[in-house]
Amino acid sequence: MRRFTFFLTLVLCFTTIVPAFQPGGGRAAAQTLANGFTLVGDFRGNGAQQLASIYDPNDDFGLRIVVLDREADGKFTHTQWFLAGANQFDLSAMKPVAVDLNGDKKTDIAVLYNDGNLSVRLLVWLSTGTSFGYTGNGGWWRHTMFDWNKAHAPLAGVWDATPKTGLLIPYLLGNSQLVFLYLIATGTGLFYAGDGPAYASAPGQINPAKARFLTGHFTRADGVEQVAMVYQHPNNQIKVQIFDPAPLANPPIGGFAEIWTSPPGTFDLTRAKLAAGDVDGDHMTDILALYGSADGKTRLQLMPANARFVLRDASGIAPIEPSLLSWSETSFVAGDWNKDGKADAATISAFDDGTTHVGALDNTGTVTFAYKPDTWITPPGEVQKLVGCVRCWPLNGMPITAGGPSVARRPLAVKIDNAPNARPHYGISQADMVMELLVEGSITRLAAYFHSQDPDTIGAVRSVRFSDRYTTPMVRGSLIFSGASQLMERLVREDIEAGLYVGVSGQLGQGNAFYRTNVDGKVAPHNLFTSSQRLRDATNEVGGGSPVVVPRWDFLLSAQHAETAGGFAGSIRADRMIIPYRLDARVRYEYDAASHTYVRLQSASNALNYRREVDGMNGQEIAARNIVIINTDIWATDVRDDAGGAASLDMRLTGTGKASVFRDGRRQDGTWSRATNNDAFVFTNFYNQKIYLSPGQTWIHILPLDWDVPSS
Repeated sequence: MRRFTFFLTLVLCFTTIVPAFQPGGGRAAAQTLANGFTLVGDFRGNGAQQLASIYDPNDDFGLRIVVLDREADGKFTHTQWFLAGANQFDLSAMKPVAVDLNGDKKTDIAVLYNDGNLSVRLLVWLSTGTSFGYTGNGGWWRHTMFDWNKAHAPLAGVWDATPKTGLLIPYLLGNSQLVFLYLIATGTGLFYAGDGPAYASAPGQINPAKARFLTGHFTRADGVEQVAMVYQHPNNQIKVQIFDPAPLANPPIGGFAEIWTSPPGTFDLTRAKLAAGDVDGDHMTDILALYGSADGKTRLQLMPANARFVLRDASGIAPIEPSLLSWSETSFVAGDWNKDGKADAATISAFDDGTTHVGALDNTGTVTFAYKPDTWITPPGEVQKLVGCVRCWPLNGMPITAGGPSVARRPLAVKIDNAPNARPHYGISQADMVMELLVEGSITRLAAYFHSQDPDTIGAVRSVRFSDRYTTPMVRGSLIFSGASQLMERLVREDIEAGLYVGVSGQLGQGNAFYRTNVDGKVAPHNLFTSSQRLRDATNEVGGGSPVVVPRWDFLLSAQHAETAGGFAGSIRADRMIIPYRLDARVRYEYDAASHTYVRLQSASNALNYRREVDGMNGQEIAARNIVIINTDIWATDVRDDAGGAASLDMRLTGTGKASVFRDGRRQDGTWSRATNNDAFVFTNFYNQKIYLSPGQTWIHILPLDWDVPSS
């Protein structure tokens, strides 16, 4: 593989810098151990391996690390090794790895931490054998021109003849080009090995979004570590490919060898959680997969190194019933807990009651595993009172019911016309969430997200805009639109190629998913319609049928709650509000105390002739549980998406800004925050408490910084 010059200036940093965290500036995501990260290593330095879980125990941007040891009776016990108070770390900004950084035979923890604005640090916690010592906010390495979203978590191992422990960071350089950035541990810092990465693929060869990376000895029992790449190909087919470093070469990794290709239709990588371990004691690393099957069962699958990673049994070597764990709420690791030289495995699952349940997959020595649930459960004294829902639809907070649609299906992100001639909207009452966004000429369009319900009619569908590229990834959506300008089509196709979402449009080749109708006297371009079934069929056809994990917005457990619950302490009464769009698009909301919902009214002319929003499909009046206002930077561009030549608008939807949340007839002002386009928005009040929404439909309005929303 040709050498690639990587034009990023990477610096070795030993000085202390100001922590990048700001209150409310990220997403605190965990109240229970299972919602954090679980790593495996010999943290005690005693020859066995333990679990280390990193989580935010109080959901307040604090951090706790606990180590779990497997005891002789088969149960795990836990010990706290590190605790930091509120407003110090953002769990969603972390990509951690277990690694011995100082050569003392005890496994440490390194975290690739996202400071935002293309700045990252590697933060380090060194193990003493009984605790973790945090080495400071300066970190062991810092980079100020690094896109954290394009990086996988670091891989740890000895990669060359130094022979010092190193970190490889798989990184998407652009145009489906993978590079491995290389850092070498010095014992007190990290040394960057040079301008050229340890490996660089050819452009268009490898899209890291379709890959999973593991480390170990996959094709030989000794020497420097290797990297296994499990890569998703079309038609549910995977390839296992091994990067084998040459210790004295420059760069040290010259390329990869393809070891095994699965038959078509046999393996969907989005349903798999992978771990690496020596299952049979031959000193070569095997690959284990915790696979979520379509029948609801979870299966342990094995790809053994001594059989060139051919999947041993597609039905699995250890089935786990749905009653024992939820695959989507479970993480999976492998390690040698009892020092017998053969890897076991463990599941770490979040339950509705705020507890974590650890299940053990014990290696029987015959290449089968026995599942033992509940080998550790959160002790009663450590269970946090749950404010938000756990097993609910992620975009509306409503309970998931047995026999209903799968919560793992991909949401439909539909661009809907909001011109007066396009109203009434169809299907809008069944959207989990709706965003109203400014476009050219100060008119608005809607982005409706359909996940938990399936309307028979949806419309009218209109063309894509810049904002859709920023909001669709956070719902892992299928972007539905009528068409696009030449520039916008190119950008959307690039996003799709990068795996940010899938797209359905006549302009992309799915014209059969749409039809035109003169319902309500509508005429083109306000009369393009579809249905959820048509869109789901088209989504499947373009490769969007695999399960996804949609980031959960913060919803309360129930619509019946105290007025001040969920961050509403200090809120004020607000039964009416006006969204100050131009006169023929102006919106008014009125609170109905009996139903705890907001009536939506919108003007259709300069005379401010407000009309109540009613779904044209079923005659149902819009009844929103929450109204959210996000103020941000919005600007005119040189792009002309509109046939009339008006300038298209762009906007900033990451970082932080002013927000207002209306819920239960009250108004709470505060801050919105969002680290990346892949994340849900988080709202905090001025006490830095997270603001929770009430379960049900939410309408979100993205407004310029200087716009105020009057309420009374």
